[in-house]
Amino acid sequence: MKSLSKKISRDLPLSLMLRLIPAFVCSTAAMIVPGIHGWLVVAVFSLLVSCSSAPPIAFQNTSHRQVYSLNLEDLEKLQFYISRDVVAQYQDATGTKSLLLPRLTPGVVTSAGPNWLKVSFKEGGVDVPFITDPNQYDGRYWIATEVDGSKDFKKVMDLPDKSILYKGTRYKLVSGDDAILLFDWDGWKSLVETRTVTEGRRVGDM
Repeated sequence: MKSLSKKISRDLPLSLMLRLIPAFVCSTAAMIVPGIHGWLVVAVFSLLVSCSSAPPIAFQNTSHRQVYSLNLEDLEKLQFYISRDVVAQYQDATGTKSLLLPRLTPGVVTSAGPNWLKVSFKEGGVDVPFITDPNQYDGRYWIATEVDGSKDFKKVMDLPDKSILYKGTRYKLVSGDDAILLFDWDGWKSLVETRTVTEGRRVGDM
């Protein structure tokens, strides 16, 4: 039996073996097949980790929000993240002041509008706005800033100075002007599964 398993593992094409690994790992995580080479065992353990949970993905306006009519109460139940490091600086007479928001910092929605969300990444901190283009079918939510003298938001990437307004002061973004909002797929899936699905009507139904 041992010699047979060795022969199979050596004769099977590598591409076929790699296609078979995910199904085997996720269903029989505790088993180790005799004859698997060392490098293949490493791949198996890597897949064990990937089977545990889905990574955060980009939050899209239509597919993830509008289709399911997610309101503020729904959005407050979702875990959001920022896609990349955001570093902002401000220079005054006392020196350079910096703000840092590391990649994948978790946050929660605090308020929402038709094409924008505000997310808090720190209790007691300033809420960060994210906006989407309503003219795009599945626009992502990009980091934004308040517009001086109004309640509107502007995508930071579209500003010539790439700055954000923080407690009344303009901070220039050193990096992260293209940051987007990510969200927890598993949490979102659990939320939308509670939605009542309309089954429709057939001719002759009373």
